[in-house]
Amino acid sequence: MMNPEDSFPPVDPDDITSQLGRGTRRSFLQAAGLGTAALGLSGAALAQGNQKIPGFDEVGTDPDPSKGWEPVSDRKIRVGIVGYGVCRFGAAFSFQDHPNVEVVAVSDLFPDRCAELAKECRCEKTYPSLEELVKDDSIEAVFVATDAPSHPRHCMEVLNHGKHVATAVPAVYGSLEDADKLLETVKRTGLKYMMFETSSFREDCYAMRQIYQAGGFGRLIYSEGEYYHFHTHNIGSYKNWRVGSVPLWYPTHSTAYYVGVTDKPFVSVSCTGSNSGIPDYQPDKNQYGNTFTDQIALFETAEGGASRMLMCKGTNSKGGETGRVFGEKGWMEGIEYRGTMENLPKIARPPLPPNVKPGGHGGSHGQLMNEFVLSILEDRKPQVDIIAALNMTVGGIIANESALKDGERLKVPQYTL
Repeated sequence: MMNPEDSFPPVDPDDITSQLGRGTRRSFLQAAGLGTAALGLSGAALAQGNQKIPGFDEVGTDPDPSKGWEPVSDRKIRVGIVGYGVCRFGAAFSFQDHPNVEVVAVSDLFPDRCAELAKECRCEKTYPSLEELVKDDSIEAVFVATDAPSHPRHCMEVLNHGKHVATAVPAVYGSLEDADKLLETVKRTGLKYMMFETSSFREDCYAMRQIYQAGGFGRLIYSEGEYYHFHTHNIGSYKNWRVGSVPLWYPTHSTAYYVGVTDKPFVSVSCTGSNSGIPDYQPDKNQYGNTFTDQIALFETAEGGASRMLMCKGTNSKGGETGRVFGEKGWMEGIEYRGTMENLPKIARPPLPPNVKPGGHGGSHGQLMNEFVLSILEDRKPQVDIIAALNMTVGGIIANESALKDGERLKVPQYTL
């Protein structure tokens, strides 16, 4: 039986004490045409009461994110959306606001959530499950915002019904077998698959990618990605999948700061894990037998460099995602480039269609949705395609295996189309 869409039981707000970490921002590259930053919090940023989920910062790097936007088509893609759990992701990426999208159907196994999702997406048609929604022949693409353990299975269900698919992170959840099956399904169907990894469209990681592609770093010697997500107790979730979860099974907010910059994979990893004393992280307290609240992995990269990637849940009151890259010709932390390249490429993120909200996770939500829509309209590979998604995700699975073997260096599988 398929796991239903991500949901969560009632949670005492006193049990959730996470705070949104905010680091000091680096100066902007004025030559790149970037404006000032503004911080806000949407309703989706609230877990319960006034508590915040780390990462739901809404940052607009431009007071007019639609400036310079031009349509590429007048066609409307007919989209279905599945899942309206704790993060309310089904409506958070602004599909309903895109001029080239018509949200024709939504689904969540919980009727009240399904009704709320339909209202938010201005959609009248609902289905009781993803399995029913994908049978609708009028739907061309589906956004899967369900529980993480179900992502690969749900995405394969969508693809096998002849529809393009976008998914929340991660691509797979602790299973190398699922990774192989998902890749085979994407290859066999020839349809678009995109993982909505938010770090890939944060302003710093996106800028790093543009400069790397233009040769401004040369070979990356060293890179870092950090994802801090502090909670005294886990956020509630369907079948408690978050309770005691393995940190680096959810690695992509960090690993995007190498894979999302270079489009290259990791080749080996050594990892260490620790326990900060959170009660759920004991073998008899969670379904994974997991004891790690924090994991730090040192990857060998395809370029022969090193990458330090971490996911920490026990760092008191800290939240957020950040990264740094160091190359032969230059380096970056934030969006200020220091290096030998004089004529920098354009590093500002693409303009968004009018009314599309930049959204949370550093203004990445609208960017991810728009990239998926454009990949269909322009019939091209989306930025975070199946290969990038697996290369960001699977390294974390192997890193956990290394941590369980006292840091033994292990090979990381390689994926190609």
